[in-house]
Amino acid sequence: MAVELRPPVDADVEVCGRVIHDAFKDIADRHGFPPAFSSIAVGTRVARLFLGFPAIWTRVAESEGRVVGLIFLDEGDPIRGIALVAVDPACQRRGIGRALMRAALERARGAAGVRLVQEAYNTHAMGLYASLGFEVKEPLTRVTGRPRGAPPGGVEVRRLAAGDLDECDRLCRRVHGITHTDDLRDALRLFKPFACVRDGRIVAYSYAVFEGHLAWGVAETEDDMRALLTGIAAAVPDHPVAFHLPIRQASFFGWCLGEGFRIEKPLTLMTLGEYHEPRGCYFPSGVY
Repeated sequence: MAVELRPPVDADVEVCGRVIHDAFKDIADRHGFPPAFSSIAVGTRVARLFLGFPAIWTRVAESEGRVVGLIFLDEGDPIRGIALVAVDPACQRRGIGRALMRAALERARGAAGVRLVQEAYNTHAMGLYASLGFEVKEPLTRVTGRPRGAPPGGVEVRRLAAGDLDECDRLCRRVHGITHTDDLRDALRLFKPFACVRDGRIVAYSYAVFEGHLAWGVAETEDDMRALLTGIAAAVPDHPVAFHLPIRQASFFGWCLGEGFRIEKPLTLMTLGEYHEPRGCYFPSGVY
């Protein structure tokens, strides 16, 4: 089939939402996992959100006048992130996903690195990314729930403010070896970032966001991350806490299970280019 890659237009939002929902639901249903996007409305919300970000580069794949695929590349920070790639299930296995990925990697040429998080049961996608040079760096699991415990004494969990960005950037560089500040600046504008403060210092931060796919967090220690998560749960009582947990952090993983979090599905963090082994407790977003 003949396919053209082009920039999106406003009229593409709803069809992109349908493609996102259908693509992820199709693979999840075939493997018995909950879909990443529970309805077409949710997929459309994500498409509208990403298309509204100045830092997101987008291409849609069109065939015979119909959008059959799309890709979002987050290029706000020095490390680029494949935010999402989706192909209509009726058009898969025809090279559309590979064409979209190659276009995004060409766009990211010269960046320090590119990262993505993929659903580990989607072995076809994992093989595609590996064939394009991505390496597996971290096995993850998506967990969701609400901690049973209360925030510990001696720490304060409060909303993050614009004046905290420099301190958060220093913490991210210590833990990750990279800056992630452009993304955090967007979170201040659109979501609810929280900081864990101990002895007057920010020792952990993350944010509460729609279904937990975009939220990421860093902390100096596991205790700081535990305090942050219990504090966020207390501040946002009507929603579950959901995030992508690196399962090699065995103690943190065990704490989450003990607190009543449940495992939803396995994921994999894959990288191309620069990568620093994290030094501290962390979890990545659905981008990285």
